[in-house]
Amino acid sequence: MLETGVQQAAALALYTRAGFRRIPNFGYYEGLENSLCFELPLGG
Repeated sequence: MLETGVQQAAALALYTRAGFRRIPNFGYYEGLENSLCFELPLGG
């Protein structure tokens, strides 16, 4: 799981290409509109 900002276009593109999927904001990032959280499912 990771967090990045909405203005980090290069990071968003990289994570999307790498197979990360968007998840609800967690922990400290809950309720922060400028934060986006992702996870990368492992395994098959």
